[in-house]
Parts: sequence; C-alpha cells; structure tokens
Amino acid sequence: MLVKDILEKKDRKILSVEPNTTVWEAIRFMTKYDIGSVIVLKEGKLAGIFTERDLLHFASTDREAVFEKTVADLMSTTLTTMQPTDQVDEVLSIMLKKRIRHMPILDGNRLVGIISIGDAVKAKIAKTEEENKNLKNYIYSESGFI
Repeated sequence: MLVKDILEKKDRKILSVEPNTTVWEAIRFMTKYDIGSVIVLKEGKLAGIFTERDLLHFASTDREAVFEKTVADLMSTTLTTMQPTDQVDEVLSIMLKKRIRHMPILDGNRLVGIISIGDAVKAKIAKTEEENKNLKNYIYSESGFI
C-alpha cells in the first residue's frame, strides 16, 4: 500500500498556522480541531511542525515564557518527510524508529498531506487482514474445501 492510498481516504484539508502564530493561539487551534500537531507554513511552504511534545519540552524549562513565544520559537524544523509514492510499511518503520507521530507528505516541494502514526497502523492492519483473507481463500480453494 502506498501513502497516496491513505491520503485519498483522508480529508484533504491541511490544518496549518503561520510561524508568527502565538503558542497560545496554536494551542487553542489544536484544541479546537482535536489534533496533536499543526503544520507551520511560511508563504505557503512547509517551515516546520508544532507538536504537543514541542510545547511540553519548552514548558518544562521555561513555563513563564510559553505564552510570549510564537510557534516559530518552538516548532521542529528538522523534519522527516515522505512522498505519496512511498510504501506505508516504510513510513511506519521510519515513524517508529524516529518516534515521529506525524509525517508531512510532500510531492516535490508541495505539501499534499500529513500522515499520523494511527493512519499508518490502520493501513497496515487493513493490508494484513486483506492478505490473511486472500491466503485463507487460496488454502481453501486448493484443498477442495470450498
């Protein structure tokens, strides 16, 4: 299964904020949409990702300054990205290895979606169930039990 197969089933709307968005505004935005991260776009281009983890790490060191900061001050900018033509198994492996919960998907330089670890696991389970069903059908048809 390819990443584009997951993206085709998801809402195509990419929730994002600008780098100058305050941390407080980003928290309210993330709470409103019940999301654990938000893409940060600068002039329409991927600039970073602001996650719950980014907030927690900063707040644990300087809780008083959290609400004075912008997402640009706290966001992760060294991002691992994948392409729509990549295999979901590869994406899942990278996400697990790097402990990434949200993976931006780029087609060239254009952001086309974001895959959560939940999306990848769900796709992997669906693929495994389909393979299991096909193997059972094959075994039963070959053994004459059908």
